[in-house]
Amino acid sequence: MKVIHVAESFAAGVLHFVAQLTHAMPEHEHIVIHGKRPDTPNNYASLFSNKVKLLAWHGVSRDISPWGDVLALLRLMRLLSKHDADVIHLHSSKAGFLGRIAAKLLWQSGKVIYTPHGVAFLRQDVTSLKQTLFIGLEKVASLCSGQVIACSASEAASFHAHGIAADYINNGITCARLPESALSKSDDAPCTIAVVGRISNQKNPARFNAIAQAFANEPQFRFVWVGDGELRHLLTAPNIRCTGWVSTKEVAQELQMADVYLSTSSWEGLPLSGLEAMCYRLPMVLSECTGHTDIVQDGRNGYLFQHDDTAVLALKTLAGDAALRERLGRASRELLEQQFTVQQMADSYRRVYIQSSSEQQPIGHDASTFTEFKNPSPKV
Repeated sequence: MKVIHVAESFAAGVLHFVAQLTHAMPEHEHIVIHGKRPDTPNNYASLFSNKVKLLAWHGVSRDISPWGDVLALLRLMRLLSKHDADVIHLHSSKAGFLGRIAAKLLWQSGKVIYTPHGVAFLRQDVTSLKQTLFIGLEKVASLCSGQVIACSASEAASFHAHGIAADYINNGITCARLPESALSKSDDAPCTIAVVGRISNQKNPARFNAIAQAFANEPQFRFVWVGDGELRHLLTAPNIRCTGWVSTKEVAQELQMADVYLSTSSWEGLPLSGLEAMCYRLPMVLSECTGHTDIVQDGRNGYLFQHDDTAVLALKTLAGDAALRERLGRASRELLEQQFTVQQMADSYRRVYIQSSSEQQPIGHDASTFTEFKNPSPKV
């Protein structure tokens, strides 16, 4: 089977998702049509098997640009027409919109799967008018072609809330085996609170900074932001260390040294960085938003918060109780192994690919089941 992946947002989570999926499904031929962003790593090709064909999608950008988007659409149609794919898998909102229109114009509608990875209408850094525009564009594209396969139950629920059918397959990752010694932390050692990701509006660094600032006079708390980005200047609290962009190995080392994972994101699809923290048996303290609610079972493996003071209380509680950190951290790993492995993800997409290529009806998590989806209430 030949699978064409199309991604404008070829960086961070989307890049690693596509790389993982192609590695986990070596029996298929994979072609990846991709854009390039400033934060796309220079060595991105090394993340893929040499059997995966990478094709540059020139001129595509995240922002809406009528003339630029028309040119990007024509370039995408040209690339798609050169390859007789069995499945066209679109990743992120821009590729999802242009890709579904391209498939419609090329009479390939039945081959399309679209995974949003944090759909644009969830963005909290744009006006309500622009959010309404994004919803409208998703509705138009959904009439053109393809099925929406969200990367989490809560993301699928957000589509259903706007009358757009969506199934979901949870994101997944592969975890390394951890030595038991990695779990042992001295009771009097400083509590290290970490997050991994690009320092961008989505991750809400100003909120992370405000929470860290609440501990500025308490030397037993240390905060680490693993990553870099255009809003690094917002991390001004004296107890925050920003690593800048580091290697995958160094990310793993930072997570192994951490005691708690704190994310202040305003919206997510289902964050791979959060799943990686769960691999390292970290208790989770996450803002209550789409994507986060899927990976925290409140009180089992961490806490969700709506207000900063709730996060501060959760961090103080965890810092003062090593046994609680260990119990919640073990539960993080258990939950990940139950619901968020790359093998589970790949098996589910494999079934969807087969169904799509044979033009059968999709079998998955019917979006109607998300009508009553509720975010759990935070308890500390």
